[in-house]
Amino acid sequence: MQNTISMHPLVQDSDLANFKALLSSPQRIVVTSHRSPDGDAVGCALAMCAFLVAEGHDAVAILPDAPDEALAWMPGVEGIVIFKDETERASALIANADLLFALDYNRFERLGPMADPARAAAGKWLLVDHHEGPDNFQVAQVHAAACSSTAELLYAVIVGLGGRDAVTVDMSACLYTGMMTDTGSFRFPSVTPTTHRIVADMIESGLQHAPIHEHIHGEAPLDRLRLNAFALNERLEVFPQFGSALIHLTAADMDRFNHRPGYTEGLVNQALGIQGIHFAVFVKEGGDRVKMSFRSIGEFSARAFAETHFNGGGHHNAAGGATKESIEVVLAKLRGLLPEVAEQLSALA
Repeated sequence: MQNTISMHPLVQDSDLANFKALLSSPQRIVVTSHRSPDGDAVGCALAMCAFLVAEGHDAVAILPDAPDEALAWMPGVEGIVIFKDETERASALIANADLLFALDYNRFERLGPMADPARAAAGKWLLVDHHEGPDNFQVAQVHAAACSSTAELLYAVIVGLGGRDAVTVDMSACLYTGMMTDTGSFRFPSVTPTTHRIVADMIESGLQHAPIHEHIHGEAPLDRLRLNAFALNERLEVFPQFGSALIHLTAADMDRFNHRPGYTEGLVNQALGIQGIHFAVFVKEGGDRVKMSFRSIGEFSARAFAETHFNGGGHHNAAGGATKESIEVVLAKLRGLLPEVAEQLSALA
């Protein structure tokens, strides 16, 4: 295949020129992504870090907390520094970096406990992201909210900086993971012909995509299956009159089934998949906060709902939020808002 993906319609030459200038000589670089890192976050961090090391930079990936166990197979994952586990070392690396990459997030609060060291960093920030409403902390960026995943954008960035040969098979595996997971296995409306051309390019260059699906969607720990079954059987509330569904899990629920990172990934989509449901919420209790995931179908904006009522954000049909209020307060608030959701859904029908 010819080098047809050397550019992406959403990646500007001027943006790549800024990146090239900042990376023109060896730098100490920290690559970061968001709290509760998903496939897009981890895939981007690993691919970017591998590219930078190959280009002669001193680069390390730092994540606020550990990824889902289903991502433990990813090439290079053992080299990630987990801020939660190595706070002192991670803070020093952030403080001493010449450049820092923000991948798959655009607000420091998405870093959780790592946000303060990030804000205090003396180095220059570069951003690659596809979430709406970025803050202004970066000196250079490739940002496109219309893109299906940050991994899709990052593929174009790496090719634009180093050429197609710069993307190794291992890097392709990481980027494919990000693209696949953030698009619901390529079924969301954000997927475009360019998305599929990039995947085709990676497969033609040696990517084995089937094992990646097996790693992520194949075998699962028994505790995870039992937790998901419990959530759907005991904690699912369906409100057909409001076109909405709600799942919640308390900290005690998750402890009962030995919850690990990633065990609840996809639960909100199962609620959204119920016939007649156009808006779904998953609420879970953990640590010092209650976290919410919002999903919608069609014109109803999950992002606007999250922003308006829970100071959250994200994409039009997929958003999130968090609060220090109790889970009981959050659930009561959500149930009280559902008539409003139904009105908006009716108006958009």
